[in-house]
Amino acid sequence: MSNLAALRSVFGNRNFAIYVSANSISLIGFWMQRLAISWLTWELTESEFWVGAVAFAELAPLLLVSPIVGVWADRFDRKLLTILTQSGMMLQAFALYVLIILDVVTVELLFFFALLDGILQAAHQPIRLSIVPNLVARKDIVSASSFTAVLFNVARLVGPALAGIVISLFGTALAVLINAITFIPILLAWSFIRLPANKTNEMSTSISRGISEGVTYIRDIPALGSIFVLQTVMACGVRPVTLMLAAFIGAVYQGGADDLALYTAVLGFGAVAGGMYITLRGRAQGLVSSMLLNALLSIFALIMFAWTQSYTLGLLLIFIVGWSVTLSAVASQTMVQNSIHDKVRGRVLALWAAMTRGATAIGVLIIGVFADFFGLFWPNLVAALICLAVLIWYWRYRQQMQEYFEAEPLTELSE
Repeated sequence: MSNLAALRSVFGNRNFAIYVSANSISLIGFWMQRLAISWLTWELTESEFWVGAVAFAELAPLLLVSPIVGVWADRFDRKLLTILTQSGMMLQAFALYVLIILDVVTVELLFFFALLDGILQAAHQPIRLSIVPNLVARKDIVSASSFTAVLFNVARLVGPALAGIVISLFGTALAVLINAITFIPILLAWSFIRLPANKTNEMSTSISRGISEGVTYIRDIPALGSIFVLQTVMACGVRPVTLMLAAFIGAVYQGGADDLALYTAVLGFGAVAGGMYITLRGRAQGLVSSMLLNALLSIFALIMFAWTQSYTLGLLLIFIVGWSVTLSAVASQTMVQNSIHDKVRGRVLALWAAMTRGATAIGVLIIGVFADFFGLFWPNLVAALICLAVLIWYWRYRQQMQEYFEAEPLTELSE
């Protein structure tokens, strides 16, 4: 299966077609609110530390919440869990909108709401990742997994562009309100989606044992462990730049919300292009090489972006960052999805979210702290060099990863 045939095949799954159609609207709202909060934080403080701290609050809960919810995702109704988390995110957005309208928002309140949303997002991540293979036939797992990542990055392109216009004309409150409203279509869509029951329902297993089983599963497969560690380090060192754009725009380019929207949209455009490349492949062969080469490209793009003060060159480099980071991350996530058994899917993918996305929270906080003292260049340069050293180390295991991840999928789905 290749090129457009892979895309046609995955959209032949009714459940998946309904899900992505409605979820795409919600994701646009999510990116609108994320940009609004980031820009409002910069306006209130003009501090790289606070921009990093608020981004940290959005991502840090992944480290603690996702592994717990991942156990539940293997035990309980994934559809019901998704509805509950998405309803919570909608209510959180409405509450933040009211506070902004009342003009009582402080940076501490923004931090709190970012943390609350982060907890809900952390709970949602393992459920979202584990539910996708249940929406499609087994042969479409690669395309479905990569296309959902593309959808996320299409929203990263469209959401900030819309948010920039909305914020410039009407302020941040409307951007947050739009996010709340966009949850309505996906919540309605779930009534038309029918999912198979989870195969495993080990109610007697404790949460700690469930997490331990996920860790053991990863540890016992060396190729799987390698990709987890590599992508965790990349998430900690390279991905924070995508969350620090407000600081770059304010401190380096002396720009406004429209400039932030443009840079975020270009980043998203690169991410969409990289993700679509994986989706249209429709196969696992070659994904290991794509992951490693684009990880290397993202490191050098980060160094150049942190160094340059040219607005135009910065746009080109942030496009390359978006392309390479996303292609590497989507390739690795697709390989993980395509190679694990459904009975541990929730637990393994929860640990994936906690490590590869939660690590970004640690990275953005550390870089934000040091950027307040040394500027944005030196902390990002050090982070990039650490990533380069780790990538060189794991490059030696590429054949091992190819033998495991590019073989026939091991997944056994309930269909």
